[in-house]
Amino acid sequence: MHLPLQSKWLYIGTERGNIHIIHTESFSLSGYVINWNKAIEMTRKTHPGAVVHLSDNPLDANKLLIGYESGQVVLWDMKSKLADMRCHTAEPLRSIAWHHEGKQFMCSHIDGSLTTWNLKQTNKPVHVSQPHAKTNKDGKIEQCKPITKVEWKLSKSGEAYVIFSGGMPYDQSGRTPSITVVYSKTTTVLEMEHNVMDFITLCESPYPSDYQDPYAIIVLLQNDLVVMDLQTAGFPCIENPYPMDIHESPVTCCSYLVDCPADLIPAFYSVGRSAANKKVGFSEKEWPISGGTWSANSCSYSEIILTGHADGSIKFWDASAGTLQVLYKLKTAKAFEKPKVKSIESDDDPFAIDIISLCPESRKLCIAGASSHVILFSYRKSETTEELSVLEIPIVYEIPDETEYSPDCQFSGPGSAGSGSKLDTLDYDNKKEVVTTLKVRTGPQRKPPGFQAQLVCLTPYNNGEPRAEFQHSR
Repeated sequence: MHLPLQSKWLYIGTERGNIHIIHTESFSLSGYVINWNKAIEMTRKTHPGAVVHLSDNPLDANKLLIGYESGQVVLWDMKSKLADMRCHTAEPLRSIAWHHEGKQFMCSHIDGSLTTWNLKQTNKPVHVSQPHAKTNKDGKIEQCKPITKVEWKLSKSGEAYVIFSGGMPYDQSGRTPSITVVYSKTTTVLEMEHNVMDFITLCESPYPSDYQDPYAIIVLLQNDLVVMDLQTAGFPCIENPYPMDIHESPVTCCSYLVDCPADLIPAFYSVGRSAANKKVGFSEKEWPISGGTWSANSCSYSEIILTGHADGSIKFWDASAGTLQVLYKLKTAKAFEKPKVKSIESDDDPFAIDIISLCPESRKLCIAGASSHVILFSYRKSETTEELSVLEIPIVYEIPDETEYSPDCQFSGPGSAGSGSKLDTLDYDNKKEVVTTLKVRTGPQRKPPGFQAQLVCLTPYNNGEPRAEFQHSR
């Protein structure tokens, strides 16, 4: 899709290679259609593929640049309904970016290369590069991943910014998704935590024919939205004032509170912001995205949603205004030492939250976790340093003899889910042998303002007599 600046006409490219035009106010199709067979050269007998790029010339909105997946590029004159220019790239196409003067454009390709073309020289590109390709020991150039999108911007100093996603070598194991910024003869790779879906460069001038002078990059990730500051060395992230990734860790349980005390939401917000202010490595610039409206008083009563996550964290959300605003994040796993061995039977996190119970009046919080552990928290406004109390309660059970079973009675031991099978219980015991028992951190622990753990209750299953390590339970 492409919507030219200050235009009401939206260009839509299809998988079949045709372009349709929609009026954005009425959302109705115009009668103007650019068919693929008229756009490409008449001598070409094969389909050019899906439309992967649409943009108008920075100096002439009447000229529409069309890029097809196969590498066919067409400059279409909207008035004469004819092609002004055609060229074909050697590698399949992914995106195109104009130079601000409207005489050149840059293409990104499936092999991790960038090619620059001149409107007056269409038989071959004027420049070809593979920014991240290196020559291996055999003298061959490394294969690179596709450059899914490229943007070409100019600063007022005349220096060009070439910004693109992808293009990293295939053979570098563990390589994370990235955005690359080439500026002033330096190349900076910005690694992302999730796959890059799309990005856009924010510029001082909205006009594509002007010196754009870019100042930030907005990157849409699979699970997040991040903004990089281009005006600060190292291009650090600008802190997001309202992170919306509820699935940062998978949600394992949820609790809903309504008509809470008036001071509860401000209390959660205050400790949440005090913790957020301690973040380092962020840009000092303010969040550049604004707009949108909501009614702060859409609800006459306060609503709070608590989400428990697989990593043992709990997020407190203000849902009063019809939107989820994160207030505070609590990490319950900090009460325990990191497990050295994880269960080989499943990928379940030992700290996952199963049950949440909060008393809004006393601000007492109790949670139950996947490792049969229970933690009691008290809310405090100031930081404390104290030791955590531990209560160990072994759950002792016996496996009944098979002769004791009757058709009307089923044994439901831990892990058996009421199946009435002695084998299920034995399998459960075998699994427990590979599961690391949670160990509570010993000694005085620093506890930040907010919910502070007061008591941890461990309830290990034990067949027969209590094991020695649990006989000192108090």
